[in-house]
Amino acid sequence: MRQLVLLATWTLVGTLLVVSGAYLLVPSRNAHGNRWREHEMASCVLSDSAELKLYQGEAGSGHTWFSVTHNPKGLELERQIIYRDRSPGLYDLVCDSAGVVIQTDGQPITLSTEQARKLRQQPGERSLPVLRWLAGGVLLLAGATLLWFLRPRRGD
Repeated sequence: MRQLVLLATWTLVGTLLVVSGAYLLVPSRNAHGNRWREHEMASCVLSDSAELKLYQGEAGSGHTWFSVTHNPKGLELERQIIYRDRSPGLYDLVCDSAGVVIQTDGQPITLSTEQARKLRQQPGERSLPVLRWLAGGVLLLAGATLLWFLRPRRGD
């Protein structure tokens, strides 16, 4: 019975290591901000069928940020194209045939459909820090190694 409990415990630990490593390696929709603390404020659809969404996020200390994401139709993932954590705040999106107007407390931000598509492909914005890659890889490798040694063998 003790061996079964130990096997189940180490299998759980190995699985958690693999899941944690994979979570660190899979990119989020956001380059900045915490997607788990955001709520959707507005959305609209561009002329190329891509959906734009405006999110407002709040940290526990009252810090507020705003995020606009671009989600093209098809298999591409939703990606953050605008992030703002200072004034003026963003409060609405209006799409038309030319692009989108993002309403702010100050001057509105106007983007064409092509500009919105290009913003999602800025290479510097999406790169994961080396430490995150390293930690994710180590966790994934450690979990896979542990599960490999725990696998059933012939004669067991």
